[in-house]
Amino acid sequence: MAKVKKKSGIPLDRRGFIKGVAATGVMAAVGASQLTFAAQSQNRKKAVATSWRDRPAPIPEHLISDGGAYDVVVVGGGNAGQFCARAASMNGASVAVLEYQSEKNYVHGIGSQCGTVNSRYVLDQGAPRIDEADFLRELARRNVIRHNPKRASYFVKNSGRIFDWAISITTKEWMDKHCHLMSWPPKGELLMETSGWKFYHGCATFRNFSVDYEPWSEFVKMHQEKSMADGAKWFNQHHAEVCDVDSSGAVTGVVAKRADGTYVRFKARKGVALCAGGFAGNREMVIDILDFVRHEAEARGNLGLIGAGFRMGYPRDGSGIKMGIWAGGHMEIGPHSAIIPGDEPGCGVWYLQLDHNGERFCDEAAGSLLAQPIGSPRVTLYDANWKTALLMMPPRHTAPDQAEPTEMEARFTHLDHITPGPLSNEKPSGQSGQRIHIQYGLPGVSGDTCCANTIEELLDYMGCYKGETRNKALAEIKRYNEMCEKGVDEDFGKDPNVLKVTALKDPPFYATIETYDGGSDMFGLGAGLASTTGLDTDADGHVLNSDFKPVKGLYAAGNNAGGRFIVVYQSLISGISIGMAVTEGYMLGQRLAKL
Repeated sequence: MAKVKKKSGIPLDRRGFIKGVAATGVMAAVGASQLTFAAQSQNRKKAVATSWRDRPAPIPEHLISDGGAYDVVVVGGGNAGQFCARAASMNGASVAVLEYQSEKNYVHGIGSQCGTVNSRYVLDQGAPRIDEADFLRELARRNVIRHNPKRASYFVKNSGRIFDWAISITTKEWMDKHCHLMSWPPKGELLMETSGWKFYHGCATFRNFSVDYEPWSEFVKMHQEKSMADGAKWFNQHHAEVCDVDSSGAVTGVVAKRADGTYVRFKARKGVALCAGGFAGNREMVIDILDFVRHEAEARGNLGLIGAGFRMGYPRDGSGIKMGIWAGGHMEIGPHSAIIPGDEPGCGVWYLQLDHNGERFCDEAAGSLLAQPIGSPRVTLYDANWKTALLMMPPRHTAPDQAEPTEMEARFTHLDHITPGPLSNEKPSGQSGQRIHIQYGLPGVSGDTCCANTIEELLDYMGCYKGETRNKALAEIKRYNEMCEKGVDEDFGKDPNVLKVTALKDPPFYATIETYDGGSDMFGLGAGLASTTGLDTDADGHVLNSDFKPVKGLYAAGNNAGGRFIVVYQSLISGISIGMAVTEGYMLGQRLAKL
């Protein structure tokens, strides 16, 4: 039968079309509702666009002073910007770095973990060499092949050597004191693949709790001093406002705003490198760009649930991305991602979890992004053998670092003060005063905890399951234990190796109850630790225009650049975000210097 199409592109046969015409009233109502929805959607987009997507009015020229001309102007002095400036300056380029933070309060590099592939430093610790092809396949699979494969290949082939070069400015004594390879050598049998998700060794961790400074920041500061010795100039308390664009569409420099409110122009002979970090602290951009956040809030009927992400001492206002869009670029196609602990594939809690109905809802080793009713309990159950599973977790984001004694001691002792009885909201001993990146107890598990010598007593102490839900919870625990005994998860396909160490067999039995708030465990509904969605760029760092061609003179690296993490952040190596920022920043600076 011949087909006709509606404007929506949905095919209709002739009989269906005639029936549809006969039902004019129904069709009109549907059409009206669709138009109303479209108008609302368009109005929302316009409201957001006028707040940040549209290029602002020009700054009057008489208010702008001359900051000089440089080969490379780097916007932002974080991890990507620092190494971009270092590589460019040591290769002979003149460099200006525009940094929002004051010199006194300047955080030289956020983080403490740098994940790379086959660094000599990592291999010398005895860790196994990563099969590069296997790593690339895993990254492609996790990103559902929507990432930039060439950018991924650049990272795999270059990150190890760049990291080895970077640490060559330190001494062996400094590295031995301040750095170690995450979870190596392991104290237990690490599972490097769980529920089909692969993980790899390659995370160099810069932590030392005997000193009063962050070793990673100290390390990055060393590179800043090296770049300054090579002639790079740092301009603190300069907030980059807008790129200068000439009549041909080429970016020729940047106008920045000083702390005193005055403006200064920095001309760029070779290029502007946007390395200003993400937009996690900009709520408008979070709502507009992070579809998964907005969609959940819209589904709940309340955009007010969305907040700005963790700020970590500086604004994360998305200024680099805004400047890139105003200069002719666009956001990567996505789906868009952010670093939200617990959302990464394969980073589940491992231990048995039940929802508000007393029912199991996922493969706990793989994790789940399933939304639950706000205000409802989410329960994690484990027995006296909980440490066994903890020591098997791969070196992933938020997993225990077996090579860090302070962290492992905190994890191993966090239940020591809990005795059989009702829920306790006491904080683990030793938690106060520790730095924020230390994880306590079980990864991804937070809330009030109780324990008991029998499962029945535990359910009584928990208090969140009554009547039928209590019966369901008992039945689910019994079934889970039976599947653990069989070694086969007949409901969700959980990894047999994880099943065998998470059964509830030996007392005392524990339950941690978290009240679900509609967002992640740590930051609520928002961008979490950082946004990892950026401008659409090619593998060499050129920002692309609407024709997917380079915007002349404009580049991006780190969280200003897209094509790295699609859908959600992927921690197949812990610290991979910083590792990519360092690698991409270095390679971009080197390329720009050689133009």
